[in-house]
This record gives sequence, C-alpha cells and structure tokens, in this order.
Amino acid sequence: MLRTIGDFLVTYVTVLLFFPLAIAIYRRKYLKGELKPIFYYLLFALFFQLIAIVSVRFVKNNSPFLHVYTIAEFGLISWFYKEYLGDFLNKKIIYGIFIMFTTFAILYAFVIQSIFEQNAYPRGLECLLVVFYAITAYYKTLKSLEIISIEKSPLFWINAGFLFYFAGSLFLFVLGNLILTQDIQLSLLSWAIHACVLGLMYIFIGIGLWHSPRK
Repeated sequence: MLRTIGDFLVTYVTVLLFFPLAIAIYRRKYLKGELKPIFYYLLFALFFQLIAIVSVRFVKNNSPFLHVYTIAEFGLISWFYKEYLGDFLNKKIIYGIFIMFTTFAILYAFVIQSIFEQNAYPRGLECLLVVFYAITAYYKTLKSLEIISIEKSPLFWINAGFLFYFAGSLFLFVLGNLILTQDIQLSLLSWAIHACVLGLMYIFIGIGLWHSPRK
C-alpha cells in the first residue's frame, strides 16, 4: 500500500515536471539571463526524479540522494537569483550564503546526524533562504518598476512558484523526521500535499517560461 502510494506520487510529480521542461526545450533559444538556470534546474529535477522512481523500487533508503539533491537544487536556484538580483543584492552575499548553506548541509549529513536520515533542517533552511530571495526579487521589481504587465513577466510566475512551494513546504521539511516516525497516515498526507505544491510550482514555472521574451 505504502509503495503503491509512493509510486503514484513520484509518477504524478514526474508527469507535471514534463510541462515546464517541454516549454523550456521549445523556447530554449529565448532563455537568456536569469531564465537559463531554470532550464538546467528542470533538467536536474528530471534526472533526480528518475532516480527517485528507481530508488522507490530497489533501494530501501534513498535519503543519501536527497542530501545531494538539496545542495545542488539550492545552488541552481541561487544561480537564478544571482542573475536577477546581481545589481540589487551583492553577488558576494549570494555566494557567501551558498557556501555557508553547503557547509551546514555537509556537516549535518556526516556529523550532526546521518546521511541515511532525512535532512530535515537543511531542507528547512533552504526553504527560508529561497523565500528570502523570492521576497527580495519582488521588492526589486516593485522598486524599479521594470514590469508593466506583471502577469506576462517570466520572473513573476517563476518567483511565485518558488515562493509558494518553499513557503508551503517549510513546515513539512522541519518536522519531516517526527512525522515519519509518529503517524504513517499523517506522513502520507503530508507528502501528498508536498507533491501537490511541487506540481503547482512546475506549472507556474512553465507559465513563466512561456512568457519568455520572443526576441
């Protein structure tokens, strides 16, 4: 039963991932500046999603993959925000945040806890940092008044996707280990909600990429 539900959630997220990825491939030549990291982010997400599909069937504990995924995911998202916020938020700050986050995530995996356990606190910290970047990006947009039709702005949709997903997942990641050990039904519900907000993030990213510049 648990494996069947896990298979369904992984398949559901994978199918939705193909929506923004197909748009990114179709409009690849227009993905410049801050949109280029999003293309690589989607490719990376697909790669690890395929690993998740295999590991659900053949690996009892896929937590080590999640530790690697968290660091790489935050690196690609930091690249995206560095490109957009580079003239607003000093790039050295973004580099410094990434280095400190990576150091903490590695220490957490090998010293504080175990690489075979859920990396709840690194994931929670990642959520907080991405929410900070997303709010800063919206602040820059409002302050500079760059966008006339905000609903046609790629940044608006992509940023909204990141903000919605990471803000919504913060509670789940921080309490992930506790939920997994206390109540199986609650755990399944939590990860089902996680799959839904992740799917919505991919839809938002797809809409944003569709509005990428035509020239």
